[in-house]
Amino acid sequence: MLALNWAYQVIRKPTEMFFPVSGVLSKTPPETWRQYGPLFRKHSTAVMTPGLLAALAQTEGAGNPVARTYWRWRLTREPFEIYRPASSAVGMYQITDGTLQAAKRYCIHNHAVVEDGPWHNMRSCWFNGLYFRVIPSHAIELTAAFLDRSVANTIARRRIAGAALQQKQDLAALIHLCGAGAGNAFAGRGFRLTAGQRCGDHDVRGYLARVNAMKRQFERLAAGEKG
Repeated sequence: MLALNWAYQVIRKPTEMFFPVSGVLSKTPPETWRQYGPLFRKHSTAVMTPGLLAALAQTEGAGNPVARTYWRWRLTREPFEIYRPASSAVGMYQITDGTLQAAKRYCIHNHAVVEDGPWHNMRSCWFNGLYFRVIPSHAIELTAAFLDRSVANTIARRRIAGAALQQKQDLAALIHLCGAGAGNAFAGRGFRLTAGQRCGDHDVRGYLARVNAMKRQFERLAAGEKG
C-alpha cells in the first residue's frame, strides 16, 4: 500500500521524484548568490530587486531548485489522502500549482513586467507557457514578474500614493507567503500587520524579518563583488 501511495503521489506531483537528490542541492547564502546572482540581476525589477529575489529563494528553499514541501498525515476515508505532500509547492520559491498558472501570464523584459499576448507581438512574452518552476531561471523570472505585478495591482486597487520601496517589498513577501487577499488587507492597514498574524504554519512578522535579514546579507554579498 505504501508503494502504491508513493506511485500515486508521484503521478499527481512528479517533482517528488527528485526526493533522492533534493537535500544535497540546498545552499548557503554565499553559494546561492554565487550560482544564481546573474539570474537575480537579469530578472529584477524596481520592486523585486536582486537582493529580494535572492532572499525569498533562500528563505523558502535554501536556494534548492527542487526543494520539496513536507508530507503530512490526515485522518480521512480517502486512502490516497492519508499521507501525502502538504501542498503542491515546489522549487526554491515553493511555487504552488495555482501561482504557477497565474505567473505564466507574465515575463520580464528589460527589468519590466510584460503580459502574455499574441505570438506575433515581439514585445509580448515568449514560451513562458513552457516554464518549469524547478528550472532556476524560470522560477526567478516567474516570481519576479508575478510579485511585481501583484504589488502594483494591490497599490492601484487601494489608491495608495507614495509607498516606500521597503513597504512594497514587505507587501511582495507577504503576498508570496499568504496570497493576494492578505496582501490587500495589509496594504489597507497602511502596511501594518495584525497582532500575532499567521499564514498557515508561519508567523508573518517573523517571516518578514527573516526575508529582510537575508536581503541585507545578499546586498552585502553583491557590494563585496563590486568592491
